[in-house]
Amino acid sequence: MKLNVILLLILSILLSCGAGCTDSGRFAGSGKVSTLGYGGEFTTGVTSNVNARVGLNKLDLDFDDREIDDIEYDLGIELRSFSALLDWYAFSDSFRISGGIISMNHELNLDARPTTDEQIGDTSYTRDQIGTLSGRVDVQDIAPYVGIGWGNPLTHDKRWGFTCDFGVAFINSPDVSLSANGSKSSDPAFQADMAKEREEIEDDWESFKYYPVLAVSFFYRF
Repeated sequence: MKLNVILLLILSILLSCGAGCTDSGRFAGSGKVSTLGYGGEFTTGVTSNVNARVGLNKLDLDFDDREIDDIEYDLGIELRSFSALLDWYAFSDSFRISGGIISMNHELNLDARPTTDEQIGDTSYTRDQIGTLSGRVDVQDIAPYVGIGWGNPLTHDKRWGFTCDFGVAFINSPDVSLSANGSKSSDPAFQADMAKEREEIEDDWESFKYYPVLAVSFFYRF
């Protein structure tokens, strides 16, 4: 909710500037779509060839029947992030090299209700023994970011335009939790198999230590 209010505030400022602000060329606001979600950015100049920008992003998605480690889960994805970046225009007014940090608070909720026998860890269990599988994959990290991009909101020949980014955020491995509420949920052997299942899910997500950041922004300079 707080992020929605901030984004609406940014949009209101941009609309009011569009109605009456003179073009100082020193600031720009952007609407953004990326692999971090949708959001907004504010850009200002630091030197003649370096810009600073901060941004907020969010995204909520739901998917049904997605297989993770041979079990079908319903997924609820919540992406939240804040970015603080510097853009260095080393060779031209368009191409940039970017670096900074991205503070992530991403959450993937898992929910499975098996209708047949499923293998948990090294053992096959019935649906009554498993009950409902509930889990969560968490990314809560302040991640270094490096990337490249095109477009400079502060030197473009028009007040409106587009920019793009291609980069990587280096995050820690996600934290995974997993629980069940079936008839075997308190059995020590079942708990050991659940621990193995959780470790296998963690292994599946190991590649997300390198989080790809692809973005397209529509800016307004004021």
